Amino acid sequence: MKDKIRFGNSSITYTISKSKRRKTSQIIVDSKGVQVQTPLSKTNSEIKKMVTNKKEWIFKKRLEFQDKKNRKRVKTKTKTLEYLERRTWKLASKIGVKPSQVVVKKLKSRWGSAGKTGIITLNEVLLKTPPRIIDYVIIHELCHLKIRNHSSKFWSLLYSHDKKFQDKINWLELHSKELFKKK
Repeated sequence: MKDKIRFGNSSITYTISKSKRRKTSQIIVDSKGVQVQTPLSKTNSEIKKMVTNKKEWIFKKRLEFQDKKNRKRVKTKTKTLEYLERRTWKLASKIGVKPSQVVVKKLKSRWGSAGKTGIITLNEVLLKTPPRIIDYVIIHELCHLKIRNHSSKFWSLLYSHDKKFQDKINWLELHSKELFKKK
C-alpha cells in the first residue's frame, strides 16, 4: 500500500508493509524510496502520524541518496572553478541573458550575486554541492539580470527555468551552515 505526505512544496511518497511477525515499526529510506514496515496492529492513521513526525529526516535522507547519485555523475567531470564559469555561460544562453563577467571566489555567507553591471559572482563553496544545486544558484542569479528583486515576477521567471526550485532552496537551508563552516 502507498501513501504520501507533504513537506514544504515536496511530497514524500512511502510504501507501507505490514507483517504479523513484526513487533516494532521502522522507516527505511534508501535508493529505492521510502518504506514503512509495521506490525499488523498499526492503523494507517498511526503510520501517517509516525511518518509526519519524521518527515524532515526522511526528506534529508532522500536528498542524500539523490546527491550521491548526482555526485557520481559529476565526478567524471572535473568540478573546478572553470566548471562553474562554463556552466554559467551555458545556462545564460538558455535563459537569454548575457552577464558582463562571471567571477568565482570565496564568499563568507552568500551563494552568489548579480551586480548592477551584469557581473555574476558565485561562491566557490558551490563546488561542494550537487549539480542540481549549482544550477539552481546560477539560474537564480541569472534571473536577477532580468529582474533585480525577489518580487512575484522574479519567482515566476525562476519557476519558468526551474520547476523544482523550492526543493533546492530546502536543500540549501538544510546544508548551508555545514558547508559554510567547512570553508
